[in-house]
Amino acid sequence: MRRLLATLLLPLLLSSQAAAYRHDAALSSRLKPELEAKLLTTAAGRELLGRLKRTKSYARLRVLARTDPSDSLAWFDPDPNAIYLNSRYILKFFDARKFKDAGVVDVLWSNKEVRAELVKYVSPVYIHELVHALQCYLYPQYRQDAGANPLEFEYEAYLTEDMYVHEIMKASPELLREYIRGDYTDVYTADALGTYFTLSLDPDRYKEKIRKYYEERRGGYLSMDKAAALRKNGLADSKILAYAGGGLDGYASDNKALTRLQKEKEAYAAFLDDFYKKRWPSFSSEALLFVGTIALEEKNYPLALDCLAVADVNAGKYGMAEEALNALKTKGALAILEAASFVRDNRARMDIEVLSQHLKSLEKACAATGRPFPEDLGELKKEVYPKAMAYYASRQAAETDPAKKEYYRESMEYFSSSAEVSAGGE
Repeated sequence: MRRLLATLLLPLLLSSQAAAYRHDAALSSRLKPELEAKLLTTAAGRELLGRLKRTKSYARLRVLARTDPSDSLAWFDPDPNAIYLNSRYILKFFDARKFKDAGVVDVLWSNKEVRAELVKYVSPVYIHELVHALQCYLYPQYRQDAGANPLEFEYEAYLTEDMYVHEIMKASPELLREYIRGDYTDVYTADALGTYFTLSLDPDRYKEKIRKYYEERRGGYLSMDKAAALRKNGLADSKILAYAGGGLDGYASDNKALTRLQKEKEAYAAFLDDFYKKRWPSFSSEALLFVGTIALEEKNYPLALDCLAVADVNAGKYGMAEEALNALKTKGALAILEAASFVRDNRARMDIEVLSQHLKSLEKACAATGRPFPEDLGELKKEVYPKAMAYYASRQAAETDPAKKEYYRESMEYFSSSAEVSAGGE
């Protein structure tokens, strides 16, 4: 399908190179309602759109395509009140190359089939950026006063996106199955399933993954707590300078800005707390059971174990319903048994990465659920872990992509620690 659409793009792109964004307005008037229609098929989308439509700014929001050299698939810019879809990734998605923004805009405007395919796959990143748009509408001073995007806003954006992705996958799970089997991927699906596959029963652990991602990949966001502290520290300097200059206008302005920031911080903190309380843990437990069950059926045991073997002795503190807790425990036990059998039967055919990751997931699942690691696999673990440690150390040293480098680093540290334990006697 992707290459067929690339051939549809070609004649239109070649004929539109001279045009300069002539269809921006028309494209937005088509893309926006089509994306909205897609979002309206889910409860998460309907809730967000309902909040947006109560603002004055949403009606003026535009959806445009522009090239950006960063790895952002899309972004919201409050000044033009627009969500931009990065055309570099649109072209990558359609397997088309060497075309300019104007051509991308023309094609999306004129070709309904191409537009429908993009809408289908780009909708998760779009709903994420819509959350940021709403945050700007409701907390208009946050960029100016915080000095950067508050990290707390990402906690809402990612949870909204993950809830949306969950509904989409439940309604049509074949895409999820194909992705888990390794039969299909695209840039938007891979991005959408990123945090969805790292859900946890623990909301703090979920947030920590988001924080870590932005610190390492994006250079870090400024939390509202830090922003308020910086503003307070700046007030003392502002007052000294005001006295030295013979007036207090600048100090009064800074003081008002601090007051606005504190009010917005308190209001948003209360909203975010309520937002999570209403959705956690029912959403996380349901999503973990759903993804884990499909992964188990598709024999992706590392993913199945990561999702299903999470109902440890601390699970009760998250407020899970007894039925959900028991379902996770039952499926988790089954996943451990199947994974152990799979390793026994296929160990000779697995390379070091595949084998080590299966053993790692199995070991972590046993620890989380209070089960002993299979005794007959103990010697295999002692043999494999030192090799895995050396393998991941080598891969980390050669890797330049930050996300992959972090994956190799974490794996190296895990196998290093476990190898040392094994060497010292278990």
